[in-house]
Amino acid sequence: MTMNALFVYGTLLKHEEHHEAYMKESKPLAKSAWISGRIYDTGQGYPACVPEEKGTVYGELYEITDDTLNKIDLLEEGYDKQVVDVMTDQGLVAAITYTLRKQNASVLKEIESGCWKEYRLWQQKPVSFYYFAYGSCMDDARFKLAEVDHYFKEIIGGGALNGFTTRFTLVRPDGSRADMVEDGGETEGVLYEVPFDAIRYLYKREGVNEGTYRPAFVDIKIGDQIYEDCLTFLVLQKSEEIAPPGHYRSEIEKGADLYLSEAFRKKIRSHMDSLIKP
Repeated sequence: MTMNALFVYGTLLKHEEHHEAYMKESKPLAKSAWISGRIYDTGQGYPACVPEEKGTVYGELYEITDDTLNKIDLLEEGYDKQVVDVMTDQGLVAAITYTLRKQNASVLKEIESGCWKEYRLWQQKPVSFYYFAYGSCMDDARFKLAEVDHYFKEIIGGGALNGFTTRFTLVRPDGSRADMVEDGGETEGVLYEVPFDAIRYLYKREGVNEGTYRPAFVDIKIGDQIYEDCLTFLVLQKSEEIAPPGHYRSEIEKGADLYLSEAFRKKIRSHMDSLIKP
């Protein structure tokens, strides 16, 4: 049986309209994947991608069979099928994706973030959404200083994320800040349910507009329940890990001590201890 790598960025993404019908049996290779290009809203409930050197399109990478690919060919009729370089935390992969010719995108609205799920969140503006914190936002000290702690009162609890490991790849003069790297591991963090109004504070704190972190969507497990498409933030430009500063480490430890498992608390402390100080 021939297998193919496929990069998806719209309605074939997990939890999106066509995922269950077309992708359910396919093996995920990367939940966090991206290509060079731009993504546009077609106005018909799905996006279209134009490969370009500038810009980034975020999506997921799957291994699929020829039969699945043939079915998707019919779904994507009218679009070009081509092989592109897909970037992941574990390296570069050549994969098939479906694209629109640049001249056909001139009348469409560009999705500037490059992320279909994030674009839809801002369009829909739900009353509330789930937010997964794994760094300093596990502690409420800075929420109180910013007088936004009322947004973060609804704590679902400590949750687990499969496929990712907490690392410290955002380097600052005083030390590092936390990140999650997709390496097949498992990490833990705190899951909040927050009102939509909290999103502007989170974007500002995470430096989204400055290109420090980017929004991403993950599934979080708490007990036997899975919370789907929880907003979190990942470092864009990852560096070699160094130790976080004491004040930042303290925030992580305070939140972890309240909500996360003993095994994870030991693991994260041991990892921070192992990192070189700046």
